Amino acid sequence: LLNDLSPAAQENLYSRELSHTRMSREAIENLTLDLEEMRKLAGSAHRSRVQQMLAIDIRKLETDIQRQRDLLAAQAASSEQTVARPVQTSVPGDVRRYQVELKEYAWDQSDKFIKIFVTVNGVQQVPEDNVNVEFTENSFQLVISDLNNKDYIFVVNNLLNSIDAEKSYRRVKSDMVAIYLAKQGPAKWAHLTLTAKRLQDLKDERMSDGKKATSDDPSAGLMNIMQQLYESGDPETKRMINKAWHESQTKQKMPTLE
Repeated sequence: LLNDLSPAAQENLYSRELSHTRMSREAIENLTLDLEEMRKLAGSAHRSRVQQMLAIDIRKLETDIQRQRDLLAAQAASSEQTVARPVQTSVPGDVRRYQVELKEYAWDQSDKFIKIFVTVNGVQQVPEDNVNVEFTENSFQLVISDLNNKDYIFVVNNLLNSIDAEKSYRRVKSDMVAIYLAKQGPAKWAHLTLTAKRLQDLKDERMSDGKKATSDDPSAGLMNIMQQLYESGDPETKRMINKAWHESQTKQKMPTLE
């Protein structure tokens, strides 16, 4: 392939590779400076929630830096194969980590807490600092960093009721992370999220409409509502809608969401 290129074309290709390499190096340098600053902030933070939030941001920056390093390495390899004067780069030999989205969980409740149980094999083997949960009034995000060269993430948004983020916490157990959401009142939760409640309300409405409907397509309104929820929902919302839709399709034939 190289022999088929004119000297001018080879020079142009080399120049483009060199330009991309400089851009990647600059991105790594800027991200590294951000990471150093974030680590300094984490070292001076005293509140647990702030430390957890900074730890999550630090992991994200580390992932971005590794992505840029992988890009730089790929550019160097490509340059060696296609250009007569390859760009020499020195890329740290960090181990690449992959991100895994957790979806399965169980939950229970007491008068004071909503308890979430997430199974993750071997989670007890990583340092405590590698297991972080960021709580907000209506959501939480679990991040398990560097477990067998993988980062595990579990997110639940749109909680049914507001929680006390300051009093919420997590515990690492054998092959499991238990997350305790502090209730703001003793009321029982019928569902974990508003999305689950809306889906149940839709199912109840569908059953009621099915008994009263006289039109040829009584499920059209429900279909439109669930389609809107699916298109605008987060991964957890879509998972629950797909589950509800699958259960519905076992009883009668209905169009799919996708």
